[in-house]
Amino acid sequence: MCPLKQVLRPILTYAAQIWGLAASNNRKKVQVLQNKLLRIIFNALWCIRNSVIHNDLKIQTVDDFIKDLSRNIFEKLVNYTNFTILYQLNYAYNHGRYSLPYATIKWTTLLKTP
Repeated sequence: MCPLKQVLRPILTYAAQIWGLAASNNRKKVQVLQNKLLRIIFNALWCIRNSVIHNDLKIQTVDDFIKDLSRNIFEKLVNYTNFTILYQLNYAYNHGRYSLPYATIKWTTLLKTP
């Protein structure tokens, strides 16, 4: 197994369900760090595209990984019996001026296959 998945990804994506809603610039910084770490770990040349490295190693991008984490959390929330936890589902849909990014995600769509 890849050391990135075992050691570094949990550090990089700690509390990603919360900061995953941050601006794309901030998420891009984490993606750049992941790309650099992959190049160092697997000694990839500069001429190899990041998408090729991700596809060959079957590693998700940071945005895809955060989307999967968030989807799993919200799918599990429905089955809880604790009212405090169930109340958190009300925050999934914001009817204000600015909608939250995860309110627009189609939860019924299937995940991309590796």
